[in-house]
Amino acid sequence: MRRSYVGALTLGALIAGAAMTTGLAFAQSTAPAAEAPAPADQAPAPAAETPAAEAPAAQAPAPAANAPAAPTASEPAKSAKAPIAKPRKKMAPTVVVLVTNKRAVPLTELDATPAGGGEAKQIVANLAPGKKTSVTLAHGKSCVFDLHGAFDDGSSTDMTSVDLCKDNKVNLVD
Repeated sequence: MRRSYVGALTLGALIAGAAMTTGLAFAQSTAPAAEAPAPADQAPAPAAETPAAEAPAAQAPAPAANAPAAPTASEPAKSAKAPIAKPRKKMAPTVVVLVTNKRAVPLTELDATPAGGGEAKQIVANLAPGKKTSVTLAHGKSCVFDLHGAFDDGSSTDMTSVDLCKDNKVNLVD
């Protein structure tokens, strides 16, 4: 006997929850909906002839004192489902590189290209003489890069096959 009682309560809770989620139950209205005026040659229909399905929302049962309010037009209805966690994107490993310009002329650009080919990426721009900066560089399986630096006086420098994970300091000297 206890099982049927629990089953009936569960069914009742599911129906009430579905009705509340869809906004069908506990609708409140501040004023009844205005009816269209009847044409002059017809008499207005008596209220007793209105079917139960077309009854105005004012006849709906009043919500319990601790029941949540029905969603309004300005606030969307909340979904009954729990939010699904988005899968995290796998981040490429990174290395922080300290670049120091020990030359007497400004560094205009320092590019890093994965050794063996790939697209060059500018990692430093406009580094004054005697200054240093740190940059975070993403890398794949290999941490070996080819570096190309260009200076304000038109000179350039190239460093090939530099493992930035083993030695993360790049010193640009004359």
